[in-house]
Amino acid sequence: MNHRLALLCLLLSATLALTGCVSPEAARTTQVTLPPAQTRRTAPENDARQSYEQTVLLYLPSQDGTQLLVVPQTASLSAARHSAAALCEMLLAQPAGEGTAPVGGDIPLSLADTDAVEVSGQTATVSLAASALRLSHEQLFTVGQALANTLCQFGDLQYVNVLISGAQPGLNIAATLPAGSFQSNTREELAALWARASAPLNGGRRSFAVTLYYPAPSGKGILCETRSLSFAAQDAAGMALTLLDALTAGAASLPNAPKCPDFRSFLREAPTLGETGGVRRLVLRFTDELNGALISAGITRSVMMASLCCTLTTFLPGIEGIEVQIGDERINTLTPSGTYTGAGEMISFTDGMMRRRDFSGFLLAECALYFSNAQGGLTRVFRPVPFYEALSARSLIEQLMLGPQPFDSQTGLSSTLPQGLRSADLLGVSYEDGAMLLNFSARLSSLSQGLDADAERGMIYSIVNTLCELPPVKRAAFFVQGEQPDSLAGAIYLPGDFLPNLDLIHP
Repeated sequence: MNHRLALLCLLLSATLALTGCVSPEAARTTQVTLPPAQTRRTAPENDARQSYEQTVLLYLPSQDGTQLLVVPQTASLSAARHSAAALCEMLLAQPAGEGTAPVGGDIPLSLADTDAVEVSGQTATVSLAASALRLSHEQLFTVGQALANTLCQFGDLQYVNVLISGAQPGLNIAATLPAGSFQSNTREELAALWARASAPLNGGRRSFAVTLYYPAPSGKGILCETRSLSFAAQDAAGMALTLLDALTAGAASLPNAPKCPDFRSFLREAPTLGETGGVRRLVLRFTDELNGALISAGITRSVMMASLCCTLTTFLPGIEGIEVQIGDERINTLTPSGTYTGAGEMISFTDGMMRRRDFSGFLLAECALYFSNAQGGLTRVFRPVPFYEALSARSLIEQLMLGPQPFDSQTGLSSTLPQGLRSADLLGVSYEDGAMLLNFSARLSSLSQGLDADAERGMIYSIVNTLCELPPVKRAAFFVQGEQPDSLAGAIYLPGDFLPNLDLIHP
């Protein structure tokens, strides 16, 4: 009887520690849930189980080519990566159906390579394989609109750039008409959309959705945002100046990004076009003072070149790369320092031509993390990480292990995980029916000894709230050496699933 009474008291105390998941629109009230004393889940021994199935909508052209039709399909998606790449592959491979045609018509389409889909901010950039060069410009526009409708269906993406082998083809034969970033449009027919997009530049100002790449506050790479820019010039050199001005003006949604130099003030002459073997490049010649301006701004040369190259080649049609001269020096090599990947490894540019692919390791995305604040609760911060790690549960736990960083969106916070916890202590991560399962080594228990109730609660819910920021994750479960112990430090009942705790969150 005493054992039953003790167990009942333990279970009742757990109701004070666990909270329910509420929608962002709902009032911030706690839904108390009582976890089961035993779990039917199996502790993960590795990171293999990450996939789940979901019904998605593919947008395919009608057989008469007048509109995009919705085709529901069951997709196998990864809980560790953004769904954009999987949706692209499904859309490009979808055969003709009842009333629909393949997105590329008679021309088979595929992605350029395994890293052909980049996701940062609210923008996906898709690089198609060279077979897409056989498409007419109107067909290519249809592909771009189909990709935008398909990739933007969940609301986390708003824009899609379409490249071919890493270059922007544009919307006319002369490669002078930009496509800009595509946005979802499920209301208008393709003919109306194409007529508006393909209208020639006639001397007036024209606005496009443009993806701009800014140095990240961490100094380890670049982040992007997409916004509307108005262009008065109709040539590549003139449009390049507008893009440089937009970089100088700073980002609208990345307030902590370092301020870029005033590029116009350092230009020795207007941007020019160069061509070698049929490959066009944009040439930028700056004065030697740009070097000092970059140092003063805290921006490394390699990150600044990544920002310039990705911004200019993503938007300007027919430009496969850029050449940059600073003073009397043409930049032929760069050695990144402090980047997440490739730090200390020299990047060489043939004939001084920098291409988008040279900076593939520089693109970052912001992930959400939760750390302790002075009020005893948790505060959400955003941190730039490699874009392919932003949705990885393991990577997020490793970022929590690092603790707060000076380049986070908010500072003055404290770490929630015990000091000394390492990546090797996370034995396995898996996804199952909306739950992320974490299996830690026994060091988590030993390092947690001595934590008071508030510290233990902060540790648990910093992990739970962080993981529940991932699209498919609704709850989390903890294991230690393959089992669910009653507690880690004595205050929080561990068995069962944990829902996010909104009451602990303070700005």
